[in-house]
Amino acid sequence: MRHQRGNPLLLAAAISCLGGCAAAALPAPAAAALPGPAAAAIAPGQPAGLSWPARLARLARTAGPAAPARPAWSPPRPVLVTSLADAGPGSLRAALHRANTRPYGRRTTIGFTVAGTITLASPLPAVRRTVTIDGPSAPGYRPGGPPVVEINCHRQAGLRFALGAGRSRLLGVSVVRASGSGVTLNASRVTLDGDYLGLDLAGRPRGNGGAGLRVSALSSGNLIGRNPSGVSGAVANVISGNAGSGIVLAGSDRNTVAANRIGTNRAGSARIGNGGQGIWITAGASGNEIGGTEFTDSATGQSNDPTGDKGTTTPVFVVPPLGNLISGNAGNGVLINARARGNALNGNFIGTTADGDGPLGNGRNGVWIDRASRNSLTGCTFADNPFVYYNVVSGNRRDGLRVTNAAKTTAQGNFFGVGADNTTTVANRLDGIRVDGASASTQVGGVIPLGNVSAGNGENGIRVTGRVHGFTTFNTFGGLLAFKGAAPNGRDGLLITATGGDNLARTNVFSGNAGNGIELAGNASGVTVDPDIAGLTTDGNAVLPNGGDGVLIGGTAHHNVIGGSLRSVIPQNTFSGNDGYGLEITGRAHGNKVFASFIGPAILGLTRLGNQAGGVLIGGRAYHNLIGDSGPLPANLISGNAGAGLTLRAGASGNAVLRNYIGLDRRGRPLPNTGPAVVNHGRHNLIRGNRTR
Repeated sequence: MRHQRGNPLLLAAAISCLGGCAAAALPAPAAAALPGPAAAAIAPGQPAGLSWPARLARLARTAGPAAPARPAWSPPRPVLVTSLADAGPGSLRAALHRANTRPYGRRTTIGFTVAGTITLASPLPAVRRTVTIDGPSAPGYRPGGPPVVEINCHRQAGLRFALGAGRSRLLGVSVVRASGSGVTLNASRVTLDGDYLGLDLAGRPRGNGGAGLRVSALSSGNLIGRNPSGVSGAVANVISGNAGSGIVLAGSDRNTVAANRIGTNRAGSARIGNGGQGIWITAGASGNEIGGTEFTDSATGQSNDPTGDKGTTTPVFVVPPLGNLISGNAGNGVLINARARGNALNGNFIGTTADGDGPLGNGRNGVWIDRASRNSLTGCTFADNPFVYYNVVSGNRRDGLRVTNAAKTTAQGNFFGVGADNTTTVANRLDGIRVDGASASTQVGGVIPLGNVSAGNGENGIRVTGRVHGFTTFNTFGGLLAFKGAAPNGRDGLLITATGGDNLARTNVFSGNAGNGIELAGNASGVTVDPDIAGLTTDGNAVLPNGGDGVLIGGTAHHNVIGGSLRSVIPQNTFSGNDGYGLEITGRAHGNKVFASFIGPAILGLTRLGNQAGGVLIGGRAYHNLIGDSGPLPANLISGNAGAGLTLRAGASGNAVLRNYIGLDRRGRPLPNTGPAVVNHGRHNLIRGNRTR
């Protein structure tokens, strides 16, 4: 056959050229006459009208001796920006146009021989190929420092990465004053590092009209900030001062957002807030990681250990190297809503200064999870010391964490309302954690070391309201620092008014609060409190009083259980050392049961750490409540209190007090209350089978 004649090496090269030879070798009209990659395969002088077999045959017939072998491809030279002009030779616009004409999949690097501001008169072309915009190549750039190249969009559209721009990089550039978002990603696996989005080269706010960065559902797997050095406090991007949110992940999956300042200056010491959220994860976005799990500073070799191995050694404080600072924004620090799922927050400081010890609050909540499922805030694993890569969610103008109509939220190993140093109070103005709506299966804490600190907040450490069901708080420090002294919440350690049922407070310490340790109010029902401490230190052997009662059950709260058979480092409920009563049931609370609880002694039930107003008070018009049970003695231990062991006031009726030790220790030896064992002014109350002193 004719097309088999000639130089076989050149024929093979021509065949392989079908997928990738440069179209630049052909005059533009001829290349344009062919579809897709075929245009790139025509050699100079080949007529466009020939069939592919004919073209290959002509190449083979006319070829001379085989040329020496050479690499099929070598990296193209960088395209240089040599002018700060909006357009023309050497401009960024010309460089982008040139990059967009290159074949798909081949990276073009755009370098800079000039530094300064490029002011646009019209939008830049969207990036449609794999491009590195290399701001650090500009003169005057200092490694790890701020950008020296600025794109002032001048109220034109911002910088856009279109579908063909996968694996692009935007490095060391400031993007300001776009009409909409500063940067928009419709391509995947894009890296942004060293950029200012919303700040000029001097770090002054020159916000974009929309978000600093918007990532669409067409885009996934992007790296928004990086810290390969592993040095604590390194800054990747600063995304601040924008009219919209700092970062929007709108239906985008599997992105990593690390080591950024969002809503502050570069130093993380002053607010330059975004007008919306710091980070907004929405429209079904899933699998995104905000921060990271590193907790060792590579510069010093030190690892974060803010409790000093649970209070046994000297604490070490290291800002998690991959965490973001998300503070000073007008909205929420992080909003996760609209069916976003499976997103994780690790190592972030939200509402604080860069060191985590001062307030720089977001205007609403630190984190709000609304109608979104399986999202988490996690600060350690079971194998770690506590809080090693904690989220510190403090200093915000509303709640630290709010969970609304959301399912299977997890919060473990975080600080809400105190500083990263486990000493300073950095209050959220309302609650440390609020769970509301019809939220289901919210897990706050877990086995040691997975508990949280929720202390120092303006109102409650934790509030659970609405129709919430399946809520658990486990190993929470509510009103005190981790393994240390008090950091009072302004009201209660735990307030539950939820009516959904199946809510559990397990192995928590709610002490040191201005109000009550635990309050069940409103129409709360289906709550179990077992086993918890209220009014003592974490070891249960010294007082750390709540200003009110250890446990208060009021309103129409009904059919709640105080006590049970769950066991952990806390052997049973212990409500002692409080300024009010150990336990008070009032209002029209009814049908509540109290057993397996120590009220007045230390945790082992042998020494007095009494409540100052008395042991148990049943007042108001409370009815049909049970203190004790029909099992073995003692059902409860009510001993060592100032005042009466148990008081039933005139409005209390139909309550039962059965088989308790009142004025005795757990071995049956005297541990008297300073007043009478039982005072009953109510009606139709049953008092039977108790041992008293």
